[in-house]
Amino acid sequence: KYDQPHFEEILKKLEGILPGKGDIIDRANKFRDQFAIPKAKLDTVFKAAIAEGRRRTLQRIKMPENESFVVEYVTNVPWSGYNWFKGNSFSVIQVNTDYPIFIDRAVDLASHEGYPGHHVFNTLVENRMMKEKGWMEYSVMPLFTPQALLMEGSANYGIDVAFPASDRMRFEKEILFPLAGLDSSLAEKYYEIEHLKKELAYSGNEAARGYLNGTMSKEEAIQWLVQYGLYPRDRAEQRIRFMDKYRAYVINYNLGQDMVAQYIERNGGTPDNPDKRWQLFEQLLSTPRTPSGLK
Repeated sequence: KYDQPHFEEILKKLEGILPGKGDIIDRANKFRDQFAIPKAKLDTVFKAAIAEGRRRTLQRIKMPENESFVVEYVTNVPWSGYNWFKGNSFSVIQVNTDYPIFIDRAVDLASHEGYPGHHVFNTLVENRMMKEKGWMEYSVMPLFTPQALLMEGSANYGIDVAFPASDRMRFEKEILFPLAGLDSSLAEKYYEIEHLKKELAYSGNEAARGYLNGTMSKEEAIQWLVQYGLYPRDRAEQRIRFMDKYRAYVINYNLGQDMVAQYIERNGGTPDNPDKRWQLFEQLLSTPRTPSGLK
């Protein structure tokens, strides 16, 4: 549980590095708006991110030759991306285009939903647990289950496994920025700010805690997300719609990621040992685990 002073301390740090003067929320969103991918170039950028994530993953994890997925662009949904695993190593990945998608989100979504995230996780479970071992219970993947903490946590952590920070920024600057038609001269500042903003991630958990427990009204939860998560108003409203539908599922993303990261790094999968990191990551995806087993 995090209180307001925790987030206010992070906001003070952001205040010192954000360009411009005035309201921090306006400054943060105005700066970020420069890095939105034009809709006409979204598919090109996203497919490039997918291809690179797939290349890196297949160098480390053996996948069935027939594995594949298709990408669809959708609107009017409460999430930003979704993987619909159809079986036989095939997924449909949907990307929500209701709101601008920023350049860093291309790698985030491609990795989280695709390689080495949900598509890889589901494919390994299907082939190694259900087909090879005959564990038919793994033919069903309930949404509201302790496994969700591992599914979402590993998908988020997988982004860093496939794209370590400095290497990721180089790929995005050299490949994705030009494909999107964006100026890469401010990339370092952008990533410095986004890295610090990620420390605000648990503000969403606290908004969900208050809203779902009834200690915050919907409007108060929206204002909390705007003030302490630096969400634009429309994105905060979308986040509340996600909470309405999926409720406490929100904790699976950041808490799950932190638990997976701590488990892997505690067992030797540190940033300076990528071979061990990939090995532990693959084992986590392809063997039965519970969240308590990560402690």
